[in-house]
Amino acid sequence: MHELLNGLVIVAVVVFVIVRRFTARRVDESRFLVLPLILAVIGLTRGNPLDTHHQMLSAGLLAGEILAALLLGLGLGATMRVWRAPDGSLWSRGTWATFGVFLASVAVRGGMGAVGYAAGVKTGSGAILLSVAAWMLTQNAVLMWRARTMPVRVSVNL
Repeated sequence: MHELLNGLVIVAVVVFVIVRRFTARRVDESRFLVLPLILAVIGLTRGNPLDTHHQMLSAGLLAGEILAALLLGLGLGATMRVWRAPDGSLWSRGTWATFGVFLASVAVRGGMGAVGYAAGVKTGSGAILLSVAAWMLTQNAVLMWRARTMPVRVSVNL
């Protein structure tokens, strides 16, 4: 029952993240750390990110997953469309390229999970949540950087 609940939580988080990435939303610096930190805390405290019987191997796989997620997060942030609205606010939305990078991140996570499974490593949902938190954090950092470097429109009223 516990595994079913973990699986449902992971599916809900993934669906939520996908919908948010491909819906136009305002770029808000005050919130860019919130969801990644929440996911990381849940992953560390409730998700059993390491297998106690294979600690070194599961830690190595987790480190590899997080490194890959950080790199893929760069791609996610770089492929998102960022624009300034007429009122000066900044907005973003995922593109088809963003979706491709997202699919690559799922494939990488699946591959790492398959390697761990083949080696007998049994981790909980924590590894997935930590991986998602890592790529969201990197993606959000890239979006913030891109938003900060966008020119500000100056209108002159005569």
